[in-house]
Amino acid sequence: MALSLNAEQKSLVKIFKREEQYIIPAFQRPYSWEYDQCLQLYNDLVEAYNQKEEYFVGNIILAVSDTNKGRLEVIDGQQRLTTFFIMLKVVATLEEKTKIGFFINSFIKSENWKGEELVRLKSNIIETKDSEHLEQILKYNKSTFEKRLEECTDMKNKINIRKCKHNFEQNALFFYQWFARFQRNTEKFENFIDYLFQSVYLLPIQLNGKSAADARRKALTIFETVNNRGMSLEDADIFKAKLYEGAEKVGEEKAFIANWKDFREKCDDLHLEVDDIFRYYSHIVRGQEGITSSETNMREFFINKHYSPFNNKQSFDNKSYDDILTDLFKIISVLEYVENQKKLRTNLAKWLQLIDYYSNQYPKWALVAYLFTNGIEIVEENMEKTVQFCKSLIRYVYGKGATTTIKYEIYNIIKLVCQRGEIEKYTLNLTLELLYPLGRLKYGYALLAFYITKEKALSSFYIGKIINTREIEYFQENISGWQGIEMIEELDKLANFMVSDIPQMKTPHKHKSYYMEESNLEEVKNIFFEDYTYESFCNREKELTKNLVKFFNDEL
Repeated sequence: MALSLNAEQKSLVKIFKREEQYIIPAFQRPYSWEYDQCLQLYNDLVEAYNQKEEYFVGNIILAVSDTNKGRLEVIDGQQRLTTFFIMLKVVATLEEKTKIGFFINSFIKSENWKGEELVRLKSNIIETKDSEHLEQILKYNKSTFEKRLEECTDMKNKINIRKCKHNFEQNALFFYQWFARFQRNTEKFENFIDYLFQSVYLLPIQLNGKSAADARRKALTIFETVNNRGMSLEDADIFKAKLYEGAEKVGEEKAFIANWKDFREKCDDLHLEVDDIFRYYSHIVRGQEGITSSETNMREFFINKHYSPFNNKQSFDNKSYDDILTDLFKIISVLEYVENQKKLRTNLAKWLQLIDYYSNQYPKWALVAYLFTNGIEIVEENMEKTVQFCKSLIRYVYGKGATTTIKYEIYNIIKLVCQRGEIEKYTLNLTLELLYPLGRLKYGYALLAFYITKEKALSSFYIGKIINTREIEYFQENISGWQGIEMIEELDKLANFMVSDIPQMKTPHKHKSYYMEESNLEEVKNIFFEDYTYESFCNREKELTKNLVKFFNDEL
């Protein structure tokens, strides 16, 4: 069904000279414009003014409910709209004793029919204190701006953003500094203000609905369409909006805001984006649905697919927004568990480190699906089964080498674990010829060869070469057996890689005493106890590759 919308290009005076209030919804991303964006906008405006050309800024998408037409929810364009609002505050302050200043101030604040003060732009952003910061700026007068400029500028009259309280103040000070210079030419500045309001345009696209949620859904549909044609919009913003809408239906907006803040903080602690967590979630849902085909993009998956947690009628009727949040937090808990376990000196930690060391994220998707489905408590109770799962996963992905083609079997593994099936052991009839070249997985193979014969993991480790290219000449001249050997080829063999418990030197053999005295690993001490002859190198190569072959054949 076609969406009914209103879209008419409007000048700034028509954008702000209206009784309605612009609302930045709670699910939106925080205000993020800084110096570069503000300077670009300022320069563009001044250049267009000097050229006597009209200037089009871009779209803003608004959602308006029939029950509260005085509330304009800004679904897209909040960054530029907020920046213009800051700009207006600055211009009004510079002209605070003139009719122009009074006129502009009426755009910023007014009284409604009840005599209540109404700020034309209000932010309900949930992750930051945007509302508080905006209110602070609106209280500034000319003396406040002058004082803050003096406090925040250096000897070269440049604003030090580190001294600014937040990016709202930072941008306001930039505009104040630029416009104050412009104001020295009074007539030109007044002409520019007139240009700013009469010849600078935005295109508000307004979607109306019977309720706020209905209007928002329509506006988000337009928003997604605009984005698919090249405009910036993060998937996380759309998913957050969907969750907020679910919370709004049951009157739990405040609870959602608190939970979302906690969720974002946990993502930050794990150095992950919200989109990363939804990526894990998508694979768990795919596994539960038995889907092993190629992925679609995440927005298509979560917004349009009928089996999405947002859309699946079979489950969504019983799966509230809170259930989806619970799933997301469960994924966070799984990832926190993995990160903590990797640092322990346990048998499981070995295999978790090796999954993490693989060249892409596919095996980790399977691991998270396994832990999510079984639950951490069950995993703890049956650690041996978890270890065997990890070993089979490692045997498969390392046996295939560093390749994206593993994803199709990974999809199948995820399906099996999400439906509580058993995966294969993935034994591989490996020969030394199939093992080489090691390629991008050489460090992973080195770690695997090291851990095969160890009961527990190292809490931290370093992987590097025993002989590097700087030492080739030294070895060929001084160490037994290396004369006449094409060493460049040898340096990429397993025998030339060492897992160490201490940071490694660039020229290891010039620092033999360091390894002998500082390392607690017998393997490291043995390498540097005597000269690393070519015979020792070959013997080590045979031992390491023999163990790898046994591992891939499920004999270790």
